[in-house]
Amino acid sequence: MPAILILTLIAAFAAPTQAGTPVEVTPHQEETLAPYVARIYFDAKAQDGSDAYFEILKNDKRVYLQKATRKGEKFFIGSMYKDDPDASLVKMGMDITGNGQPDLVISEWLGGANCCLIFHIFEIGPNFKKLGTIDAQFGDSGPHFIHPDKDSKNTGLAIQIHDWTFANWNTDFADSPAPKVILQFSGGAYRIAPDLMRTSDDPAASDLATPGSAVRSFPGSAKGGGWPKADVSPQLWETMLDLIYSGHADAAWKFLDDAWPPKVQGKDKFAQDFRAQLAKSPYWPAVNAMNSAKPPATKTDHPTSP
Repeated sequence: MPAILILTLIAAFAAPTQAGTPVEVTPHQEETLAPYVARIYFDAKAQDGSDAYFEILKNDKRVYLQKATRKGEKFFIGSMYKDDPDASLVKMGMDITGNGQPDLVISEWLGGANCCLIFHIFEIGPNFKKLGTIDAQFGDSGPHFIHPDKDSKNTGLAIQIHDWTFANWNTDFADSPAPKVILQFSGGAYRIAPDLMRTSDDPAASDLATPGSAVRSFPGSAKGGGWPKADVSPQLWETMLDLIYSGHADAAWKFLDDAWPPKVQGKDKFAQDFRAQLAKSPYWPAVNAMNSAKPPATKTDHPTSP
């Protein structure tokens, strides 16, 4: 039987507090996929910081409830915006994971500047269960649900987010690189999917010539000095991270050798600091294994592992 989706916006809705006293809640967003109902509430008058919450009902009985922990936080059924390109992919009842069961995505926006977006994913088939919580962190960079196989619509969706381990690392946030990470539902949980991140071809020298030149000629580096006090373009570690997170760590270390500004001392110290920061990433073990699985380069002065 085809799923029936109902989306209703109501100006005001009375909901009981813990003390049983009604409060005015606006707006109220609701979608239904029988026997499930998902509801989003926003209480603009709340004084305790928990001014938003959502609940999921099955056969008119609540099976899940989550409240906000601070003011400004909001929840959305599916994507945050209905005109988002991902909106049609994550409608209530879509098979997000690829396991043949209908799913529900709740987006949680924490309300801070540039931060943060969290996905809550539930299975709403014969058995109700929460499948995972995906912290996309600085969501303004564009987390996306994507088809891992463009030729098939039956393999579930992968989730592309960004690794923000290098946020504010030796530069301001606006210039902080954040390499792409792809997650896929496997073995009952969302896990990093190196096979979807790895690119098969080694980067051509011509592709790295422009960023290399930009790093070497960065105006701040012309003043010289030693790392980390010297002014080095964050495009250096942005390019290195993009290479490493696509399975080309050997090319990343070669890029460091080629692009390091000639007037700046401390390249080895940079490499040490970079490896230490990289090791803080929750995705690093899988990214490291992805690079280690490749045939070793003929010669490299830098190990892949930090």
